[in-house]
Amino acid sequence: MTGDILHTRHKTSAPLIEKNQLSLWVLTCAIALVVACMSGCQHFGQQSNSALPVPDSILDTAQLDNVRFQSPGSGQRSGAPGGGGAGTPGLLNSQSHRIKLDGPVINIDESTDRSQLIAAVNFTGNTILADHQLKRNISTRSGRFYDPDKLQQDVQQLWKLPEIARVNVYTDQSDNGVTVNFAIEERNTVGNIQFIGNRAIEDRTLRNESGVGDIAHLDVHKIRLAKSRIEDLYRERGFPRTQVEIKEGNEASDSQVVFLIHEDTQQRIWKVEFEGNELASDGRLKSFIQGKPGILKIFGGLAQKKVIDQDVVRLESYYKSLGYFNVQIGREINESNDGRWLTVRFIINEGPRYKVRDVRFIGNEKYASDDLIKLLQLKPGQEGQLEFNSARMSEDVVALRDLYGANGFVYADVQAEPRFLEEPGYLDMVYKISEGEQYRVGQINVNYTGGNGITRREVVLNRLSLRPGDLIDARKLRTDEIRLGSARIFSTGQEPGGSPPRIEVSPPEKGSDFNRIAEKYSHGGSGPPPPSSSGSGSSTREQPTKRY
Repeated sequence: MTGDILHTRHKTSAPLIEKNQLSLWVLTCAIALVVACMSGCQHFGQQSNSALPVPDSILDTAQLDNVRFQSPGSGQRSGAPGGGGAGTPGLLNSQSHRIKLDGPVINIDESTDRSQLIAAVNFTGNTILADHQLKRNISTRSGRFYDPDKLQQDVQQLWKLPEIARVNVYTDQSDNGVTVNFAIEERNTVGNIQFIGNRAIEDRTLRNESGVGDIAHLDVHKIRLAKSRIEDLYRERGFPRTQVEIKEGNEASDSQVVFLIHEDTQQRIWKVEFEGNELASDGRLKSFIQGKPGILKIFGGLAQKKVIDQDVVRLESYYKSLGYFNVQIGREINESNDGRWLTVRFIINEGPRYKVRDVRFIGNEKYASDDLIKLLQLKPGQEGQLEFNSARMSEDVVALRDLYGANGFVYADVQAEPRFLEEPGYLDMVYKISEGEQYRVGQINVNYTGGNGITRREVVLNRLSLRPGDLIDARKLRTDEIRLGSARIFSTGQEPGGSPPRIEVSPPEKGSDFNRIAEKYSHGGSGPPPPSSSGSGSSTREQPTKRY
């Protein structure tokens, strides 16, 4: 029994002995490989320092003549083959060398005048920006030819950096070249921005609205601009007499910015009055202004001088649109005893209301002036001259354009021009008309923007009221656009940024196949229909294309 146990133990430990011998053999091979590598490196180093010749296939000296070196110091480091010290170009031989630094290759030989080359570029006074950060923004480099124009551009480029307040440049000329010295004056870093005295507006709002939150380096101009923005913000909030003082940050030597704000009492509008108005009532005039009392005298109604001045302009526009071209409007502001409430009074001198004495047309050839004047609302009547009204004038312009557009003159343009006479209170209305050519419908193209265009062409054509050969009617085009937009077959209005369906009219090139439609329907027409007619049947010269 004991012999069987010992035999089993020897049989079990045999594989362990074999594994240990294998690990020892692998370790011995690894050590031998490391020693062999180190011996080979030493042998190679001795061979490289020996006097044995190097085959030409390994080293071709002729190929080194055209080598270009590119380094921040325009040369190689000390100790490199053929290199000089810092700032000295590395020489390949005693005859010539070439340097490339972000620009064209400069050929320098012994005949070159080295006094015109830049020997060195130095920076003084910079503590925030390192030299390599400044060199990144200039084109002046060691080894290049000296160029005063480029040097001036470099100065302007450095001025644009927010960290720099002033740049001065000095040059030293010698036989070895030009040494360029940049004297940098940096701005102080803004450590803190404080607002003192503000109670109505929070610091965060003042910081965002004034723009001082983006100032990392002290800029006196930006600080003064922020002061004006803070005062404007207070005026918009109803503090018209608030003043802001810059306690720190107004000098280049300051390291922080401090605004001292002298707030006054917030003012609101208590009442708005009108004096001298005969055309319209006070309630009608109040509908045109924005500076008026707030709801329950609490919500809104802030007193803003800029808004009150704009209200004067709005009232003048209203009066002039009704023919009061000589109207004069002033305003008067009265404060309450405590200065919190304002009473705004508008003083109006309406003047005479102008009347239309005569109506004339310029440029109309297809229609007579007597036919055109029948469409107008703003014209002299049997009872006398009609008072001027800009709304009626605009409606008359639309009526004249629709007349031409409904009969194929889709490019017709009408401009209304009131002309004042020497006699006060009267004017003449002059309509300048550019008729253009008369067109019929040619080919109808359906173009889709975005998507795969799954809607069939017939679906769009069935919703159009015009067919090839018809005189183009601008009114029907507008109706068709509305019909297409309300058909809900497109994504208009469902996706953000989608544009509604649009119908565009463009004449084709002369000699195209579409002109045969115009020639087919143009024979037999004698001219455009009268203004009262809605039919079509006149000749045309060119055939247009209607595109959607």
